[in-house]
Amino acid sequence: MEGISLLRRELAELEAGRPVAEAVVLSTSGSAARAAGARMVLLEDGSFLGTVGGGSPELESQRLCHDVLSGKPSLRMNFKRGVVDIACGGSQLIGIRRLSSRDIPALEAAIESADAGTPVELVVDWSASVPVAAVGGSAGADSTPRMEGDLYLEPVVCAPRCVIFGGGHVGRALVPALAAIDFDVVVVDDRPEVARAENFPAASNVILGDFKDISASVTVGDRDYVVVMTHGHAADEDVVAQVVEAHPRYLGCMGSRNKRRVLEDVLTSRGVSADEVAAVDLPIGLPIGAVTPAEIAVSIAAKMIEVRSGHRVSRAIGCPSYL
Repeated sequence: MEGISLLRRELAELEAGRPVAEAVVLSTSGSAARAAGARMVLLEDGSFLGTVGGGSPELESQRLCHDVLSGKPSLRMNFKRGVVDIACGGSQLIGIRRLSSRDIPALEAAIESADAGTPVELVVDWSASVPVAAVGGSAGADSTPRMEGDLYLEPVVCAPRCVIFGGGHVGRALVPALAAIDFDVVVVDDRPEVARAENFPAASNVILGDFKDISASVTVGDRDYVVVMTHGHAADEDVVAQVVEAHPRYLGCMGSRNKRRVLEDVLTSRGVSADEVAAVDLPIGLPIGAVTPAEIAVSIAAKMIEVRSGHRVSRAIGCPSYL
């Protein structure tokens, strides 16, 4: 559970009258386990959701969360070598505070705005003796969690949506894999026996639709991720030809390199431009030697993490790093 999902849970706990404490990475320097915006939440029953990166900083943050939940003051702590046992060369500034009913209006407003497609920033003034969330201005497309003086600003955005066309074996394996990494997953299939919610418990929506006219059942936008893996090549071609016009952030289709050559000819014959054809990821996923449905699902999920990370790959890499 990450991002807006944790904020939704905090809001639900507060509205139910249960106390919540959180540890949030406010900023980092150098190589750090998690970047600004990473959140860990302590619930009344003693359980934790989310992570600020593990290791000694996380253990100490957990201890401090228990302290603030029991009534001790909120605090900011800079975790670095010499303060805690940390292997990374950088540091994390982590804010630990107890949330209260005073945070509810800002959480409600920020989540509502995100759901409406007009994200705003959540603002916490850490110069206050009791930091409380407030709603800031609109969150631009390039907004990131950050500190500005004593103000912590965090854009609140909905989980990215992935529309999977085809609910076969790989589709069934892919849905929970994507849900686990905080994608909002929608499944579309034209078979009544497949397009059933009980077949995809981790999906937010399961739609029975016509692959020849996908707009009748689902609208794809430029922020969406799309995976095409229907029950046949012809249906794949129909879906890709329609989806490509929406210029989604990611469009992948399952198949071989030979299938790509065939698909390129089909799309070109339908008037799809060369740039749009080139944007289709086929074969889909990262080339990790995946064979089984579960392995293929992992390769696709890994590719989508790479795409979602996007511009961040050129920034300072966290620790641990394989780059």
